[in-house]
Amino acid sequence: MAPTRERGRRDSARRQQILDTALELFATRAYEDVSVDDVCDRAGVAHGLISYYFGGKRGLFAEAVRQAWNELLEYERPREDEQDATERIHGFVRRHFEYVAEHPHRFTTLMRTGHADREVYDIVIGARGEALAELQLSLGCPVNPPAQLRAALRGWMGYLDNMTLDWAFHRDLDLDVVTDMCVQALIGAVRATAGERYDPDVELATLSRVAAIPTLATSAAQPRA
Repeated sequence: MAPTRERGRRDSARRQQILDTALELFATRAYEDVSVDDVCDRAGVAHGLISYYFGGKRGLFAEAVRQAWNELLEYERPREDEQDATERIHGFVRRHFEYVAEHPHRFTTLMRTGHADREVYDIVIGARGEALAELQLSLGCPVNPPAQLRAALRGWMGYLDNMTLDWAFHRDLDLDVVTDMCVQALIGAVRATAGERYDPDVELATLSRVAAIPTLATSAAQPRA
């Protein structure tokens, strides 16, 4: 039994080593520019192990995407000490950015799936569905929300993706600031589904005034006291 367990641990460690290497390479290069030889040489493993563990390059990429999504979803989940919707949503968004800060390669891989086949597509759709369900649960939404609310939540998730890409590239906004921006955007999106209307002249004046402030980005980047 002991040799079998030890062999199992070695297999698991070697498989994970290949996955970690693949995540790094797929994050920095296009899928077509990463070869099986590249992964094996960087990981220091025999070339046949890609087929043995993953069935080839496509299977390796699919598993890398699956792992990255699972890690992100698990990290974002509400904590036991977050009792109300405000705490859960702020925690969800903040942990989203914390994960990206700690694992930039993994997030980049998640965003580079435009060429993906059906297996990868299904993984991404399933993960996004799980993230949306977690968001609805944190907000106290029904399982099947009305069309406007569903569209608003899905639209906000796209906003969060693009905010994260910008933040990951520039890193010129404090974590508290970017978290608050995303939470406020969510509040605005959800509030709009309730039919609340604003004076268009007032709104346009506000947008113009805020967008014209040259020190906005600089002041926002400063950490809170």
